[in-house]
Amino acid sequence: MKPRFICAALCAVAAFAPAPARACAPSPQAALEAFISAFNALDWSAFRACLADEVSLFNPDIPGATSLRRLDGRAQVEKNFRAVFDAAGAGGPSPVSPDIHPEHVALERSGDMALVTFEFRRSEHSFGRRSLVLKRTHDGWRIIHIHASNVEVRP
Repeated sequence: MKPRFICAALCAVAAFAPAPARACAPSPQAALEAFISAFNALDWSAFRACLADEVSLFNPDIPGATSLRRLDGRAQVEKNFRAVFDAAGAGGPSPVSPDIHPEHVALERSGDMALVTFEFRRSEHSFGRRSLVLKRTHDGWRIIHIHASNVEVRP
């Protein structure tokens, strides 16, 4: 077998392997910080640890997004984010960080569930809006839903 094929096969298996057993975070605020840090660093292992197995996603219309329809379950959501990570890293020899800095963060907690919303600057004329639904699991807080949209600033 050719080395390139073996590498591609191993990467495909790793992308859909069970999530790491480590907890994402001990609190909703820590879960948000871990999620943003992992995404900005394009740290796939840390990013995957933030997601619950039953995670769902609504994507914005961005390069790498596999669908603009709702994605359900770890396999679909990870396949999507793997494409987004790959698109971000395709800019050259070193990956280009998404560089998300949350603004206007609001966190509402109710028992074992939490809702986090925030905005971030994308460019001079655009900003992103994100909503994360988190659930406390036996090993920490994990994301069960992500709703993402981007908005063009009107003059």
